Amino acid sequence: MIHLSKILCPTDYSLTSDNAVRYAVEFARKVGAHIRFIHIQTAANPLTKVTATEDGSIDPVEEDDVLPESFSTVLLAEKQKGLSADIRVLKGEASKVITEQATSWGADLIIMGSHGRSGLHRLIMGSVAEEVFRSSDIPVLLVKQDAAAKIVSE
Repeated sequence: MIHLSKILCPTDYSLTSDNAVRYAVEFARKVGAHIRFIHIQTAANPLTKVTATEDGSIDPVEEDDVLPESFSTVLLAEKQKGLSADIRVLKGEASKVITEQATSWGADLIIMGSHGRSGLHRLIMGSVAEEVFRSSDIPVLLVKQDAAAKIVSE
């Protein structure tokens, strides 16, 4: 029998990512799992100064360096409803950081958004979701933006 107790959910705070976050929250609630949200800073995306406390709450270092209000509002509201979750802000190449974090933390599942780009745009921009899917030994559930919006609205 498959037991899911740890779900890793990367977020870049995009609409697609926000939909995957909501999907992961509902999924975790149904199976009683803990969610670890991770946000990866890259060279093009400077480090946001945020501290995650032991209980998973969020302590901003300065007013200008807080998580997006939409994300922190959803996370705090869900934690008040009993969701077991924490967040980490990490630096590095997104796909590598995600797969390394999932393995080292012992995640049972990775739930992440996929923009569904194709053709030349995907070749130029790359696909973090595709790279994680290919390189991770941990199952990956990809949530397309349109599919997530339908599930969340139901």
